[in-house]
Amino acid sequence: MAKINLLPWRDELREKRKKEFIALCIGTFFLGVLAAAAVWFYYDQKLQDQEQANQLIISTNQNLDVQLKSLDGLQEQRNAIVERMKLIQGLQSQRPIAVHLIDELVRVMPANLYITRFTRSGDKFTFEGKAESPNAVAELLRNLESSPWYRNAFMNSFLAAEEKARAPSSVVPRVEESYGAFVVTADLDQITVQATAADQANAASEPASAVTTAEAPK
Repeated sequence: MAKINLLPWRDELREKRKKEFIALCIGTFFLGVLAAAAVWFYYDQKLQDQEQANQLIISTNQNLDVQLKSLDGLQEQRNAIVERMKLIQGLQSQRPIAVHLIDELVRVMPANLYITRFTRSGDKFTFEGKAESPNAVAELLRNLESSPWYRNAFMNSFLAAEEKARAPSSVVPRVEESYGAFVVTADLDQITVQATAADQANAASEPASAVTTAEAPK
């Protein structure tokens, strides 16, 4: 005998499928929320990393600006040191020249004449002293002209002892009362100075080259 199901199975099947659909929708919704949260978290982390990188770049640029300012100060200090070195080198180069000038002055000085004052202004020299006669001053001028260190020697004045006595008395007492006072000017010979400087530069470079040659490998 055949069995006939008279229960409302279609309604139960429909209700079951409805519940499955609702569960599927809820699961899909939660999966979408999780996926959206994961995407948001990922891009939020990327944004924070980019912000940190930007902040690092800004701080690095600020540090570089500070270093550049300090470099400007170092450049100024370097220029000041270079100027001081040039000044020191110039003074050192003038030392032997001054020695030569004094030594040459002793050589050209006549016996009946002496210097009381010797001044220099640039390349111009002024000799003040006392001489027995104008002939002694003329001999000094000839000696200065024949010297390689002086040129354009010229006697500015000569005051004899008699005229000196009528003039206001000097504060400093003089030993040779019979000697007359004179003033002579002369110029520095730049050709001799340049030749001496070149010789000094060559002499300074020769020991360095000798040391270099000695240290070179055979």
